[in-house]
Amino acid sequence: MAKVFRIYFLLPAILMLFMVFYPFAANLFYTNTAIMDNRPLHEKPTKFSRKYAKEFEDYYNDTFAGRKKLISKYVKLQGKLNIDTGQYFYGQNGWMFYDSIKANNGNTLVDYYAEVYFDDEDLAKMVKGINMAYDFYAKRGIKYVIFVAPNKENIYSEYMPERMQRIRKSDISRMDKAVEYLRKHVKAEIINAKPAMLKAKEKVAQNLYFKKDTHWNNIGGYVGFEVLVSGVKKLGVKISVPSLKNINIEAGKLRDMDMENGAQEYAYQLDYLPKVSVKCQANSKISSITECVSGNKKRQERVLMWSDSFAEALLPYVNKTFMYSFYVPAGLKKLSEIEEIVDETKPDIVVDELIERYFQRFANYPRIFGGEYD
Repeated sequence: MAKVFRIYFLLPAILMLFMVFYPFAANLFYTNTAIMDNRPLHEKPTKFSRKYAKEFEDYYNDTFAGRKKLISKYVKLQGKLNIDTGQYFYGQNGWMFYDSIKANNGNTLVDYYAEVYFDDEDLAKMVKGINMAYDFYAKRGIKYVIFVAPNKENIYSEYMPERMQRIRKSDISRMDKAVEYLRKHVKAEIINAKPAMLKAKEKVAQNLYFKKDTHWNNIGGYVGFEVLVSGVKKLGVKISVPSLKNINIEAGKLRDMDMENGAQEYAYQLDYLPKVSVKCQANSKISSITECVSGNKKRQERVLMWSDSFAEALLPYVNKTFMYSFYVPAGLKKLSEIEEIVDETKPDIVVDELIERYFQRFANYPRIFGGEYD
């Protein structure tokens, strides 16, 4: 009896030793070769130096046996307990949201809380810069339109954590205020897709954004596309597209989500111009340009889009609608590069597409289109 008691007493210590030394023993047979942090694995140090201990620790933390499974289990536990996961956090009913400031990728929560707005200096820079961009394109006979996709937090705000909803000042974000002001002072057409997204959300049975991803799905993308087309029509382009209510929607394929490892959701497949084929490839002269040619012979326009990741759900519809479409990652700072791309693609329409959290970039346009970075 005493012997059994001693073993029972030592059990916690045995379990602790097992947890500590198991990874070391397991590493003799296999190690982790995959990582889920969107970065390279630390390599095993080969030279002895003062930093050897820290370098080996980094290497071991990345490669110990069972790391991937352990992280996966931990993420699932966080989900069940609604624990924040750094730049992503849990809302209600299984929704997750993006605190982009932690990734130096805009500031979604400043946009959401609506407590801070762009000041007069920023707005003045935006007016000057957008008008400079407009003049740059107008001199080349190009129509210029700005398209803003709303942050997910401002469309599905009812699923944000209750503590955040309580301290939110308004549902009118700093982007909304800025667009309202800029429309009175700039020559370019500015499209804010947020009002249309909020209306569509009440009418469409499916979600417009992924629950566990920062992006909108293909349904949300089509709503944005409809609004984009309405803006292009204001520029004198005679064009019309079917309303979303007249398009068949199917589940389509499952897509991996960026906020929770292993989570998948349907991206949806929309029956838009099903008989029109599209071929896309990298431009032969400028590798940053993706060029697409449509089989739709009814339209001859050439569209160039400065695009971010939200453009992905717009592309299937833009590609089929216009005969020639060109896409370049947004954020170029050199006017000479912009000129080179415009001269190569020769667009009739330039779409300056961006997600709401990037709206601050227009304050930098006076320097860009003034050639200060060249």
